[in-house]
Amino acid sequence: RSHRGASTCTDDKCRRQNMIKDYISMGGIFFIIAVAFYLKWSNGRPAQSIVTYVNSSAALVDEQHLNQFESGIWSSRYYQYNKWHGPYLISLSFNSEAFTVGGSGLDDIGAYTIEGLYSGKTNRIGLTKTYQKGTGDPTQNLGHDATIQLSWNTSQSLFEGKWFVNTSKYSGNDKFELKLERTFTDME
Repeated sequence: RSHRGASTCTDDKCRRQNMIKDYISMGGIFFIIAVAFYLKWSNGRPAQSIVTYVNSSAALVDEQHLNQFESGIWSSRYYQYNKWHGPYLISLSFNSEAFTVGGSGLDDIGAYTIEGLYSGKTNRIGLTKTYQKGTGDPTQNLGHDATIQLSWNTSQSLFEGKWFVNTSKYSGNDKFELKLERTFTDME
């Protein structure tokens, strides 16, 4: 007796059918494994690069009523582990000729530098936050990068969006907010 059923498979047609069933089963298992690996790999990664996100034609705005890209002291907060962290202060400088932004700050993970791009045509910012290993919380600060993608919320007068982290020890993403506290010219 065969383990496949009540009768033994003796002819070529039966063997071919069993072989096809085996290949389909192996293909299904391979597909499930491939999907699992893809989901693990893509978790903590944004769907678009910073350049693509910032310049997306789908986000073009009709007109800009004010300059929300002001150099100064900004407050940020992020959502992780079912709670908001922050606000934390960040010093940001916007270069209106190159449409780049850079700065630094400190949060509950550690000290970091920040650099990125922005567009007045889309009212979006794309940032890379690079943590300085050895600062802050040694269990959280891996000296890693966090990608941040934000768009302007007119009614709240702040940038909102998501942060993304993908390291060998952690991967995830969630909400992020950035709000201007005071410009450098206001501080003079």
